[in-house]
Parts: sequence; structure tokens; C-alpha cells
Amino acid sequence: MPIHSDYCPIALGVEILGDRWTPLVIRELMAGAEGFNDIHRGLPRMSRTLLTGRLRALERHGLVRREVAERGRPGRYVLTEAGQAITPIVWSLGQWAAEWVFDDPDDGDCDGLSLIWRLHQHAVPERLPSRRTLVHLTLTGPGAAQGWLDVERPAMTVCKEEPRQDVHLRVTASGRQMHRWLVGRTPFRAVLDAGEAELHGPAALVRAFPTWFDTTTFAAAQSRHHQHTDGLGEAG
Repeated sequence: MPIHSDYCPIALGVEILGDRWTPLVIRELMAGAEGFNDIHRGLPRMSRTLLTGRLRALERHGLVRREVAERGRPGRYVLTEAGQAITPIVWSLGQWAAEWVFDDPDDGDCDGLSLIWRLHQHAVPERLPSRRTLVHLTLTGPGAAQGWLDVERPAMTVCKEEPRQDVHLRVTASGRQMHRWLVGRTPFRAVLDAGEAELHGPAALVRAFPTWFDTTTFAAAQSRHHQHTDGLGEAG
């Protein structure tokens, strides 16, 4: 049954998107996830049952379409025209939060496995090395985790189990600081200078690693956030 309290487009929009998980499911689809398992890997704190329900609701509302694959292969979820039309709203919500209410991660926000998955979503294909490269990531501190990035342009995939090939680059870093870097709160150089990250491998790969990822999505909004908070400090 409808839950909106009056005959208003805003009320109906809130009914469709106004829960904790639905905009995040759309975020994962925006980031390129298509299969159920890939969507869930981007939302590990969401139960599979709940994800199934949210996807079905999005299908009912006409925002998502499930495409059946050939026999023996999983189907995929894609945003419809209506779903694509709502993506600027989701992005704008993130930009607003980054500018006005987003802050450094606390212990509960630090999830190493989610961060590794997010890294592969932020990879920029044309910046990746031309030769297949395997990166071993070890994230320390709250939410500590390890994983491997298997890079073969134009793709980057995530492995939780060690692949049967030589590692070309090893990265050990504070999970908290890597979270801050990926959302544009701090440059990678500052993480290195603070001793919060170490990279071991060929010099060219060490230099190139941070350039493989797009960390600019919320960087401008984060800069404005610092200006707002600095202004409050001066006013106080």
C-alpha cells in the first residue's frame, strides 16, 4: 500500500527511494555492477534476502530491468530509462553530503573488503598498465583485510583468494587513510608522507598505482566542506 501522506510527486519519490538501501542499490548499478553477486559485493552489510526484495521493488516501479542470460549463465540487472533518469538525483545526494555532513571515517565505517571492491569500481581503464599486473593489497587497522587486484587493461577484477601467479606490486596501508584518499579527502602523497602506506615493487608501478583510480568524484565538494568547517572555526 502507498505510504505517502498526500498527493505530491515528492511524496511518491520518497516512497520509492526513501529507505536506507534502495539508493545504494542504484549506486551499485551506476558503478557498473550487473550481476546479483556483484551488486551484493558492493553492499556487504545488506542481506541477500533484502537485496532481492529491493531489486524486485525497483523492477515493479520500472527503474530496473532484469535480463535473462543464456542457459547456465546468470542474468543481469540494468537501469531502465526511468532508472537512468534518477541517477543525477543519487549523485546530487552524495555531493550534498560530501559538502555539508560527510566527515572522516570512524572505526565502524572502515571495511577493508568493501574498500578493495570500491577501488576496482574507481579504476580508470585508460590509466591501467598495458601488461597484466597483480597487486596484493593489505589494509591495516579497523576493518583490516587483504585482497588482490588483477589488472588487465581495460579491466580490473578483485580476488579474495591468492591467484596462481606472481605478485607484481604489494601495497600495505591504513584502511582508514585509504578510505579518506579514495573519496578525495586527502592526497595519496600525504598518506605516504605520514607513513600510512608502503608500496613495494618496480618503481614505475609504485609511482603509477595511485593514478589508476578516479578520486575526484567528491573531491570538490570535500574541499568546500573544509572551507565551511574552517569558517565555523574562525567564527567561534
